[in-house]
Amino acid sequence: MPDQKMSWPRTPCTEYEDQILDLDHGYLSEPARGVLESHLAGCPACRQFAEELQLLDSALAGEFQRKELPGSFKVALLSRIDAATATVTPELATRRKEAIESEFRRQSAGLLKRIVRERWSSFLDGLGLATLALVMALMLQRMLFQDFDASALLAKGLTDQVAIYAIWVAAAASVISAVWLGLRGSLRRVGRWA
Repeated sequence: MPDQKMSWPRTPCTEYEDQILDLDHGYLSEPARGVLESHLAGCPACRQFAEELQLLDSALAGEFQRKELPGSFKVALLSRIDAATATVTPELATRRKEAIESEFRRQSAGLLKRIVRERWSSFLDGLGLATLALVMALMLQRMLFQDFDASALLAKGLTDQVAIYAIWVAAAASVISAVWLGLRGSLRRVGRWA
């Protein structure tokens, strides 16, 4: 295969590309047009782009000529609209309007219920985790900044060892229930997507 030089289309200067498009459509002011024409005289890439754009516009104009509507088109269209609306009685229009308003009210009333039903488990999960975090923060604050006495949290009849076990059991139960509620909500959401 003999060596052939390929002629790639040149890319116009980015700062003049939009102005070349505007020039072709006649949107440029006289001062901007003068600046662009002097740039086109010295820039072969932009000149080629402008020439190709003019060729494309003339080819498209030849292919897609504007269709002229007959003078009677507007009259015929308006008479068809009048004929279609003449069959609609005021009673029919009132019934349609009432049906649409009734459907809107029904959908609006059910919207809040659906939102609450769909988001209730997420709300409870968040509330449970927030409560757990608050309790843990309060306990941590008491342990770090005050003399913490675990038996003060429970009834006076319990010994210190029983009090510590009761606190650990309550904390573990809180964590397990929070995790269970979170997993239950996640599994429910995954089940909807499957």
